[in-house]
Amino acid sequence: MKSSTRLVDLTQGALFLALLIVFALIPALPIGFLPVPIVLQNLAVMLIVLILGPKRGTLVMVAFLILVACGMPILSGGRGGLAVLVGPTAGYIWSWLLMPGAYWLLNRLVFGKKPVDRAISWQSFILLAIVDIVVVYGLGAGYLHVDQGLNFWAMYRANFVFIPGDLLKVALAVAVNQALARVK
Repeated sequence: MKSSTRLVDLTQGALFLALLIVFALIPALPIGFLPVPIVLQNLAVMLIVLILGPKRGTLVMVAFLILVACGMPILSGGRGGLAVLVGPTAGYIWSWLLMPGAYWLLNRLVFGKKPVDRAISWQSFILLAIVDIVVVYGLGAGYLHVDQGLNFWAMYRANFVFIPGDLLKVALAVAVNQALARVK
């Protein structure tokens, strides 16, 4: 039975890694005042967070970052390589590695040992939105502050332009997660 569970885990991980790569094919929308475009790839990250959980989700993100570091053009806009992992968008990309653990840690802090039920969408929505706004925007702004010398709080507030789209992505990720929970 353990080998079949591992096979399912491996298959799900490969599927979500592929989804993350496919979402990179959707063109980014540049915005003029930030060196960070609007991308759909972070929707795949949100799905990974909700569906795979902290361990498998983090492992998928590690595999993804290794592929990026090796030069695979699997980031939005066909980018890849070590330069991307230290460029202006690096804080956002690295934050994806922390999202699965951060979501489940917040989940545990708020709801205790019994994590939020996958079928309760409003709780998942709130937790994922908080992780997105705090972790992703925070690391993105923090990296821009350190690397580019830009004011942290100004960069953090500039990220608020992403909130409407990110909330829509969070809602979509939660809806997909909820639908999958009903299928199981």
